[in-house]
Amino acid sequence: MSRALLEQLKRLLEESPYEARVVGGAVRDRLIGREPNDFDVVVVGPALHLARALADRIGGFFYILDARREFGRVVWRSPEGRRFYVDLTRRDGASWEEDLQRRDFTLNAMMVDLEAFLGAGPLVPFDPLGGLEDLRAGRLRLCAPDAFRQDPVRIIRAVRFEAEFGLRMTPEAEQALQEALPQLVRVAPERVREELVKILRIPPVVRSLRRMEALGILPEVLPEVANLRGVAQSPPHVWDVYEHTLRAVAAMEWLLGSRAESPEWQDLPPRWAEIEAAMAPWRERLAARWEEEVAIDHPRRVLLLLAALLHDIGKPATRTVELDGRVRFIGHERVGAEWAVYRLEALRFSNDEIEEVEVLVRHHMRPHGLARGRLTPRAIYRFFRDVGEQGVDLALLALADTLAVWGPTLTDAIWGPRLETARALWQAFFEAPERFVRPVPLLRGEDLLALGVPEGPQIGRILEAVREAQAAGEITTREEALALARRLIDEAGEPEPHG
Repeated sequence: MSRALLEQLKRLLEESPYEARVVGGAVRDRLIGREPNDFDVVVVGPALHLARALADRIGGFFYILDARREFGRVVWRSPEGRRFYVDLTRRDGASWEEDLQRRDFTLNAMMVDLEAFLGAGPLVPFDPLGGLEDLRAGRLRLCAPDAFRQDPVRIIRAVRFEAEFGLRMTPEAEQALQEALPQLVRVAPERVREELVKILRIPPVVRSLRRMEALGILPEVLPEVANLRGVAQSPPHVWDVYEHTLRAVAAMEWLLGSRAESPEWQDLPPRWAEIEAAMAPWRERLAARWEEEVAIDHPRRVLLLLAALLHDIGKPATRTVELDGRVRFIGHERVGAEWAVYRLEALRFSNDEIEEVEVLVRHHMRPHGLARGRLTPRAIYRFFRDVGEQGVDLALLALADTLAVWGPTLTDAIWGPRLETARALWQAFFEAPERFVRPVPLLRGEDLLALGVPEGPQIGRILEAVREAQAAGEITTREEALALARRLIDEAGEPEPHG
């Protein structure tokens, strides 16, 4: 599919006097055997004009990213639903080499002409900065000493490239990063968000979070998470809030299907086979839900990892110590939800994404409460009534949280009810949504008005009681619902005359 897209660009260039080269990530990916879906093309000529013409020709979308630099993007979706991106920009400098010297890292400073990129033979890039050698040696090296200062978002990107390609920054690059770190605050929040999302898609995530912490990046991007370090907790917690959070992220990543191990994951109790068995009847539907895009290129799995990362950020502000020395965090989920909304709004996440994470953080204790009590149909109905479809994700977050609270001290007596609660919630969500998640109403407000109930809160109370009885299996027909409504009206006393 990408070949057909680039063939169209090649034809456009053949029809014009302009010269172009493929540069950056697409060249790098081809050299290491990956098939790219994102192409950077440098043009000696009107890049925006070419980008618009390409979008028109292929039926894609055209966006101006930077009019001053003549930087435009073409987005095209294949018939199979895969997105492809072509970024076209005017050459920066008087020569190809000067353009490459102004890029971020040497692994992205290799270029080839379009015809060679489309050819069948081995790719031999123009590589004056030695990017291929650095890639092979596992080095992440800057194209220029001031590369971080020129564009500070590269500070976060450096962590991403280390994780994605198994590289390590050179000492010179790390020193330059430290010097440029104060400049990170001037980066547009949307660009910070996109780098963070990409990091969250590279397992194991905790490795990158540790690296961001070590480099001083975490306090700049997610200060609420950085502030968790050293916040002590009472048993049954094994770790402080920060270390607990990282293990919750490691557990969540594993539950979402990643099999990348980390020291944090190795600390967790080996309950994975039991979880897989509990998930098995709905594994495909769960996986499909996790891959649904809540925003463009932001699958739900990223939001679940964000929720795991943010679920306890309200604890420092709510920490109290009882006379017996017990540490408590009353209301931390409410405070944490408010702070999560603040941080995600600052990073310009979409309203839908913020709402999903807010629900997960605010209600992450609910499944624990269900596991400690009697899991009745009414309790399941009330749970989904309050949290909506995010209930299926809360079940997953609660399991990750449980593993990260008890760690190696987790017993069957604690684990069994929590796993059974998650299984019951998944079963209700997937097998009986019309009963527990989106019940079909047996009665409406006008039915109660016809029975003589006056307009007001009593109508809502009776309808809710009918819905609960429906979820509990106590009533299944309209006639039974009407009978229950009449009984509730009688119990409440004689209604005022209607009309």
